[in-house]
Amino acid sequence: MAGDKIGAIVRALGSAENLEIFEMISSSAEICGCKIGERFKLDKEGVDRMVSDLVISGLIDVVKGDDWDHYKINETEMCLLNKYFNDRIFECRSTGCKCKCNSGCC
Repeated sequence: MAGDKIGAIVRALGSAENLEIFEMISSSAEICGCKIGERFKLDKEGVDRMVSDLVISGLIDVVKGDDWDHYKINETEMCLLNKYFNDRIFECRSTGCKCKCNSGCC
């Protein structure tokens, strides 16, 4: 996974609101934008703006609806992201953990 892709994902999850939205979406197969709107007191356009970084990063997909759009996790991107971080952890373990936490975290 390219560094710019990881950067986009980290930026997308960098705000508390986006992280909360991501958690809302990941807790169900698909969520109506109206639920996000209710939570953050936004109209459809406000929700579209708020989720745009998550969509651009590829973490969530938009399912166009008649009134409100629906959002779901892009499972392929999540698998690639998971692999990316698992590979970094494996590299750390295979070369000896050099972190400063002293708890053997990796």
